[in-house]
Amino acid sequence: MKRIFQLVVCLSLVSSVALAGHGGIGERFFFQIGGTVGADVMQMTGMFYNEKNAGNLDDLPIENLNVNLATVAFVGRVNLLELSNNSSLSLAFRPAASIGRSINDFGGPSTMLRLPFTFDFNSGAAATVSTRAKTGFVFGIGAEFISYPALGDGVTVQKTYVGQGGGQQSNENFINMKASWIQPVATFGIRFFGKNYSCREINFKACYKAAGNVDNKSVVDNAANPYATIGDFKNMGLMLSYIQFLNY
Repeated sequence: MKRIFQLVVCLSLVSSVALAGHGGIGERFFFQIGGTVGADVMQMTGMFYNEKNAGNLDDLPIENLNVNLATVAFVGRVNLLELSNNSSLSLAFRPAASIGRSINDFGGPSTMLRLPFTFDFNSGAAATVSTRAKTGFVFGIGAEFISYPALGDGVTVQKTYVGQGGGQQSNENFINMKASWIQPVATFGIRFFGKNYSCREINFKACYKAAGNVDNKSVVDNAANPYATIGDFKNMGLMLSYIQFLNY
């Protein structure tokens, strides 16, 4: 027990020196918080395929524009390589949570969770703790995981008619979409100093998913609803956000 205690104390001292000392690893971490209102959209297209021909239902096209009305974004970044006082290469984690609305023939509220990782090139302001530049920029590429919607049973994107038999009138059956996927992402940001010597960033993010199949997780009973796969699913998104540095 005594040796374990000594080891913990030793590691704590080393960590404190590394994180707080001049040139320590703590000087390579940067954190930001911000978001956007309305300037965050995604266009989704695809096809609900009735692969088992259940109920003689037709294949249904999907065309859904999702507008995130309010998005909260965070950025955690570590400089992997500092090329100079004014430039660095870094790894960034950029989670964002949104509430919005789907715009199609049916509409409805929506939520979205995005978890992007990007490799960034930083130049000028906030590139390193040693830079004295007043402006700068960042360019990054990577991939992000998307959960849409993040909450609830799904977003209504189509409808079909389910016959009751016996000559009775058919009922409308609304088809929901609930899916998750991974797609490439790119970011570009302009950094500058505002009041109180705080560094800020205007960031533009673009993403695109090539056509492919994704699982429709809103389907619980495939026998009752055969649209368990979204085929030829594509997605393109754009977001313009304002982000404030917390420790620079």
